[in-house]
Amino acid sequence: MSHSALPKTFLAAAFGFGWLFCAILCPVPVSADPFELEPITITAPVPEFSPAPVASRTLFTGETLLALGAENLAKALEFIPGLSISAVGSKGAQSTISLRGSSSGQVVILLDGVRTSDPATGLSDLSRLDIDMRDIDTLEVIRGGVSAQYGADAIGGVIAITTKKGSKTPGFYAGFRSTGYLPASYVSGSGANAVSVPASIASLSDGQSLSFRVGLPGDLALSATVGRHQNAFLYRDLNQEKRRRTNADLLEGKARISWQGFIGGGTLSTAAQFQARDLGVPGSIDSPLPEARQQDMDAQASVDYSTDYFLSEAVSLAGVVYAKIASLEYREKNAAPKDNHDSLRTGGEARWSILLDNDATLNTGLSVRYEKLSSSVVLTTANEAPERLSLGIFAEPSIVLGSWSIAPALRWDWTNDFPSGLSCGIGIIKDIAERKTLSLSFSNAYRSPSFDDLYWPASGGAAGNPNLLPESSVGGELRFGWEGEKDVLHASAYARYVQDVILWQAGGDGIWRPSNFGNALYPGFELEYRKALGPWTVLGTYTFLYSYVLSGNLSLKDDRRVPYLPIHRWNGGASYRKGRFALSLDLDYQGLRYRTTDNRAYLPPLLLANASLRLDTSPSTTFYLEGNNLLGEQYESTPGYPMPGFSLTVGFSFSSNMNRSIESKQSD
Repeated sequence: MSHSALPKTFLAAAFGFGWLFCAILCPVPVSADPFELEPITITAPVPEFSPAPVASRTLFTGETLLALGAENLAKALEFIPGLSISAVGSKGAQSTISLRGSSSGQVVILLDGVRTSDPATGLSDLSRLDIDMRDIDTLEVIRGGVSAQYGADAIGGVIAITTKKGSKTPGFYAGFRSTGYLPASYVSGSGANAVSVPASIASLSDGQSLSFRVGLPGDLALSATVGRHQNAFLYRDLNQEKRRRTNADLLEGKARISWQGFIGGGTLSTAAQFQARDLGVPGSIDSPLPEARQQDMDAQASVDYSTDYFLSEAVSLAGVVYAKIASLEYREKNAAPKDNHDSLRTGGEARWSILLDNDATLNTGLSVRYEKLSSSVVLTTANEAPERLSLGIFAEPSIVLGSWSIAPALRWDWTNDFPSGLSCGIGIIKDIAERKTLSLSFSNAYRSPSFDDLYWPASGGAAGNPNLLPESSVGGELRFGWEGEKDVLHASAYARYVQDVILWQAGGDGIWRPSNFGNALYPGFELEYRKALGPWTVLGTYTFLYSYVLSGNLSLKDDRRVPYLPIHRWNGGASYRKGRFALSLDLDYQGLRYRTTDNRAYLPPLLLANASLRLDTSPSTTFYLEGNNLLGEQYESTPGYPMPGFSLTVGFSFSSNMNRSIESKQSD
């Protein structure tokens, strides 16, 4: 977003145009129907909406993710270059995402076009976005600043998850999973009260989940999951004693209903989902919280409409209207009062793709979003509930000039609680050979302060800052792409400068307050390769990120890395599917990560290995076995919060019609 903090000359590089349709108020691009449709004959090519066409993006179908053995969303995201996940524990523990070194608040996550972030913190917690992999139609990750297309908070990029709507084939699916850890003795208590606890076979049954899915006539689909997990894995404490994680249990339930039909020459779909959890919050190993509890709830409903014909054969439309409510209750001790946080997000977005002629397309759209936080803790300076209303209008033409394409983008955003401004970007694509392209792009982006940043009450040694400015960034990328029939190769070199990053620091009075203090430079390189070879699918990614801390008096000469970002990271995966048998293996390596800006304390490198085996024992039943952290790495994703060692999951499922079609596609 363009504020006084960013050079005005950067904005001069954008096209000064605007395009607004004041017709239907609906939104975000809807992915293609996951089911096969009857052939449709058209008299002119219909433009396909694809925002930020030159940005680095990775797209997986739900079937591909299942074939690669991704049993949850976090596992699926490990296959994305430039992406890292910071978790504070096992199942149900907070888990956040970074893209190309960004903070988690600088990543937009969309679920069916709806932002999943918490208005209080600005973060998207993957543990509260626990989507069944069988419900995912597509998973797309766009890396780089794309505020010119998506508005606030897209400094690092966007993760867009599209779920399957309805069910063309009536059927039923039921599945059961049980996860456990190898029995081992451990120490309980400390000092004179320390005792050795013998190994117990109960560790083999740490958590279970039961899920079902029903496809009904009339393109209606229902699904639900319930689960309980103790998360009582063993870890090493600060004295290298083997301990058992306590107060990390989770009880959860979720349900989803969706429908899809055809109205007015387009596709209308709707989905509603609900999730509720009760979990312990164990704290860090040096500051444990044996009594802390959290209860949270998330509910979301959306209606999508897309059509290839909107007033003209040359115009397509994709829109969505939505509402999302969430609540969180937290109590640190049994006798302590609860903190309550209730949030509301509602809005809509419409995007049009207009075919101007054979060599020119215009993508344009508008959006409106309203957010409100009702909290027992966070209030504005006027002692009222924080609210935010955001309006956005954008245009992004794409022009083809022989073997060259140019795609400038411009977006104007208005928000009621900080200055409005412009975000812009431009990309140039060169077709250098058949299926080979070279692209160059530049863009700026911004992140809005969260309600906690602005209005946290002056108590408990912390206080918000209502005078914060948005964080801002400017960046560029050079990218090579090759997409064969069964091979995909992408290589990107990029750099992003971020300024006015909001950091909480202690003042002279000892009170922690946020300020626009942080600056950093993120130059890097990414490599991504995928290949399908008969029953085999292989995938490999590599990320090089040589970040620079430029806050305070630090400069490039000081050569300081940003904490918790490895310089080197690679991920490799392979899957094999033949007939009724499937096997997958993935490896994830992370290099050394510094814990502080002086780059003295660090977390050591780690190598994680996971594998899964799947066997269709009959046309309707499947048995599967999954091993995570096969090498038994003792590691921390977030300092002070141990992660589980080796775990084993066994499960079986029964299905008819609706899910056998997925499995048969994987075996082809």
